[in-house]
Amino acid sequence: KGSFCATDLELVLTTRGIRNLVLTGITTDVCVHTTMREANDRGFECLVVSDAVASYFPEFHRAALDMITAQGGIFGWVTDAAQVCAALTRTAA
Repeated sequence: KGSFCATDLELVLTTRGIRNLVLTGITTDVCVHTTMREANDRGFECLVVSDAVASYFPEFHRAALDMITAQGGIFGWVTDAAQVCAALTRTAA
């Protein structure tokens, strides 16, 4: 199950005007991937931080990230933590 299943997450995010999500956690190929798809179905824009997610099986981790990348942003994007930090630093400046 993803983070939106049987929770108030969508309500909390929309009430606060949050539309862009940065996803981290485990497991890349199950929970993170499912949460990303659930969020996309609800109109959120999603970014998975590739070096801040993991799986029990490295090949599943890579496959999940490759699936997101191959879709060209249809349900989200993939980047690494250095890029996220750089973007946040530029935004704060």
